[in-house]
Amino acid sequence: MSARYLIRLDDACDTMDRRKWNQVEQILDRHGVMPIVAIIPDNRDPSLMFEARDAAFWDKVQAWVSKHWSVAMHGYTHVMHHTQSKLLLPYYRRSEFAGLDLHAQSEKVRAGWNLFLARGVEPSVWVAPAHSFDLSTLLAVGRETTIRIISDGIALDSFYEHEFHWIPQQLWTLTERRSGLWTVCLHPNTMNDAAFASLDSALGRFSGRLIGVQDVGLRKRKKSALDRLYSNYFWWRHRRLPQPS
Repeated sequence: MSARYLIRLDDACDTMDRRKWNQVEQILDRHGVMPIVAIIPDNRDPSLMFEARDAAFWDKVQAWVSKHWSVAMHGYTHVMHHTQSKLLLPYYRRSEFAGLDLHAQSEKVRAGWNLFLARGVEPSVWVAPAHSFDLSTLLAVGRETTIRIISDGIALDSFYEHEFHWIPQQLWTLTERRSGLWTVCLHPNTMNDAAFASLDSALGRFSGRLIGVQDVGLRKRKKSALDRLYSNYFWWRHRRLPQPS
């Protein structure tokens, strides 16, 4: 099988569940996996307040960078509002960004970006909270940051759209596929011991097929007819069996 897989870890922040994140990190290190780690620069989401703020959090981020983990900017505060805006990925009716005007979105993106830069970290990937963003969000990210990669979208391989490279994210568990590029999104804060054991076992089975962002080989490829067919199927299935966030 020629399928390749990336692991993405969402909701890293200074109030994360450090024990669980350490456990995931140990598992990934054991298998030599270099994931995308989606970091909230200034978490204000009450649902993600697992511990008191960690003064050493950005030292942990620097350690991830030194291990060649790909840092993603996961919004700004992760505080969302209801929106009826036309979303690029219609998972939910909530967003930190969509529905706000370009000026407001740019301010939020700029503030989050500057927090990263102040800590000596330059993210290379954009991950919107709850997958929820619109075209104005992309304009803001393009204007305010050097990020040109989106970890999201539904396709069978990476593609180029709206002046960004997109690395699709379609899975929430490691699942066998015959071909293509597949990103598996995990939320360490809410994983339990069974989930850790399952991840450890799965990474062993998928050894040799797990890659990092640097291995993707980004190119300016438009979505193919097969990509669109798969996307239609995905959203048809999603309307009946909603995916995790």
